[in-house]
Amino acid sequence: MHLSLDCIPCIVNSLLRLLQNGLVPDDKKQEAMRQLLGFLARTDYTQSPPAIGREMHRMIRTILEDPDPYQEIKKQSNEKMLGLYEEFKQRVKDSPNPLNTVMRLAIAGNVIDFGPQNQLDLIETIEKVMHATLAIDDSQSLATELKAAESVLYIGDNCGEIVLDKLFIETLNHPHLTFVVRSGPTINDATLEDAQTIELGKLARVMTTGDDSPGAVWEFTSDEFKQEVSNADVVIAKGQGNLEGLLDIDKSIYFLLTVKCPVIGNRIGAQTGDFILYQKPDRSNVKVRET
Repeated sequence: MHLSLDCIPCIVNSLLRLLQNGLVPDDKKQEAMRQLLGFLARTDYTQSPPAIGREMHRMIRTILEDPDPYQEIKKQSNEKMLGLYEEFKQRVKDSPNPLNTVMRLAIAGNVIDFGPQNQLDLIETIEKVMHATLAIDDSQSLATELKAAESVLYIGDNCGEIVLDKLFIETLNHPHLTFVVRSGPTINDATLEDAQTIELGKLARVMTTGDDSPGAVWEFTSDEFKQEVSNADVVIAKGQGNLEGLLDIDKSIYFLLTVKCPVIGNRIGAQTGDFILYQKPDRSNVKVRET
């Protein structure tokens, strides 16, 4: 989806929060803001928001001379969620509908995000999602398709959150499931290293998008990723960044997320703060470049 003018203040504010939380030293804060404003003045607004985020976070890493400024935050997020894993697993086991319960946990996990403007309390959000009516609920369709699927592609999002994705995958127990992470560090998004840390590779094949955008931005992803999307019987994508990068491609995708801004809400028919499991319909076959 294309960048909206309403996204511009959000992008600037996201950098401002980073400057305020101590990630960027005082003597480099003005340089960071000036570079972002200059980039926004020149960039092509037909790009998607995560494509803009890709450039912003590459810029931050260059300014800081640090290839992964969020490394410690990501580690702490994974450790915290791993500490709760058995508790969540038991909750799923005790549920009369384990698949529905683990789907809801996966949606709730999407709150573990350092990008959006509003931070929500994880445990409080989990309880809300467990009892809430999903604003968009295509979970029955997903459950039906998963039963018949020969292959599943699951596109992950953030650290910490991927621990609940792991529980989803363990509960699903599908023999041909591929889990997708970013190819390099960007904000707190999960990478191959993070997937290895939580031992996700024991439950699924793990690959990358081929890109370090904070979302699977179709035009930047690898041909291998595009082929996997094209061939998968069921595609699940977590989080708003993946939705922004994949919403307009010609493939049915199930998006699981917490809606974090009105631009996205207006596009899909939801409100900011809503919990959704949304099936984007397939309009035609995905076109994949020949290699």
